[in-house]
Amino acid sequence: MTRFVRATVALGGLVAASALLIPATASAQPGPGALLETTCSFAQIDAAVHAQFPEFAARLDANPDRKAKLQEFLNLPVDQRKQRAQEFLDTHPDAKRKFEERRDSPQAQERIQNLRTVADTCHNY
Repeated sequence: MTRFVRATVALGGLVAASALLIPATASAQPGPGALLETTCSFAQIDAAVHAQFPEFAARLDANPDRKAKLQEFLNLPVDQRKQRAQEFLDTHPDAKRKFEERRDSPQAQERIQNLRTVADTCHNY
């Protein structure tokens, strides 16, 4: 994971929601929304990230405040996660625009696939 992920996690759970977790809108490709809608607990998601993407997990672990904000966000019920993500996007149009501009880049597609992998496997942890 690169600067884009670090930057989104750095801004807290709601930013993470907008840049990492919201479904891709107006896109034929599947978006990273699976984590927004997951029924996995944060502990399961964290374990999946540690098992499958240890470098990213180490970066997240090195920032306990950021990780706590992400945990707080992911511990919300799905409908509240969606609401908060939408509220963030509504109040931060520049973040939404940047996300939409970068969504189709090879790096973003790799991140989306990584997030989908976590969402698809977190129930195994």
